This record gives sequence, C-alpha cells and structure tokens, in this order.
Amino acid sequence: MRTAIIRGHITSTVKHPSFHGTRLLVAVPESGDVAPQVVIDQLGAAIGQRVIISSDGAEAREIVGDKLSPARWNVTGIVDPEGALAV
Repeated sequence: MRTAIIRGHITSTVKHPSFHGTRLLVAVPESGDVAPQVVIDQLGAAIGQRVIISSDGAEAREIVGDKLSPARWNVTGIVDPEGALAV
C-alpha cells in the first residue's frame, strides 16, 4: 500500500471486458519510486485527493468480479485534508 494523489480520469473506447462499469483513475504515488498507475476506484475519489492505493491484484480482481482480469491497483481509502483515513 502507498499514498498517492489522483491526477485524472481514464476514458477508453476499448478496454478489457472486466473493466466495463468500473471507474478508472490515474494515481501518482507520493513516494516517487513507482510510475503513475491506473487504479480502480469504487470509493469516489476526486482529482487532487490524497488516497491509499494497493497493488493487491487478488483484491482488484475480486472488485471487478473476474479471476482472469488484468486488474492490479485499486483505491483502498481516501485521506481527508486533516490526515484522517476514510474507508
């Protein structure tokens, strides 16, 4: 898990079938040692928000409901401006 900032939305005309109906965002990890990631968001994170992201592929595949999905990263929590975590 790492903290990241949401920088944008992903819009695609062609995507893996398991991603249909999911919200995809661009998250830039704050640590700087990982490139920006496409993350699955089911919590409603907004652009500019600080979030907790997880690279647990099994959890991401469970979210999209497909054991063969290429999903890996997902938003697991939103950090409010005062630093508290909303899950």
